[in-house]
Amino acid sequence: MPKPVLQALLLADHVYQDKDTGKKVISGTFNQLGFSKSKAPLKDAEQPPTGPRRLSPGEVSRMGNPTAFISLTDVRGPTDLQLRYVDLADNGVLLVIGFQVSSDDPLKTVEAILPVPPLPTPHPGVYALELHCHDEPLGALRITVVEMPHS
Repeated sequence: MPKPVLQALLLADHVYQDKDTGKKVISGTFNQLGFSKSKAPLKDAEQPPTGPRRLSPGEVSRMGNPTAFISLTDVRGPTDLQLRYVDLADNGVLLVIGFQVSSDDPLKTVEAILPVPPLPTPHPGVYALELHCHDEPLGALRITVVEMPHS
């Protein structure tokens, strides 16, 4: 079965849909995040668990912004997808969001708006927000994390 074709993958502060026209309004796109070193290291008991945690779209919507805007074509019926946030320094997957899109016409454009939890920034460097279908990458958005000066 052919895989969908990714037309757009954006990360934004907000994505709105106009009720009259159905058009999407994408506000505050970005591909850079700030990193600041923790003032005090966490104690062993406070260390977060290692490895990615799989989140459902319902869990993510309770966490807030940012929002991913995804545009696809060549979608054939129900199609399971994964949005993965990857640290390109070691290819470690930090976050996985599974979701499904569907279309009865592969020529139609399918748009998805996904709330994303705050993205982990364990260190400055380059990360990627990758879209996968059946463990095959469809495309990615590179995200640069820069160190912020202490105030």
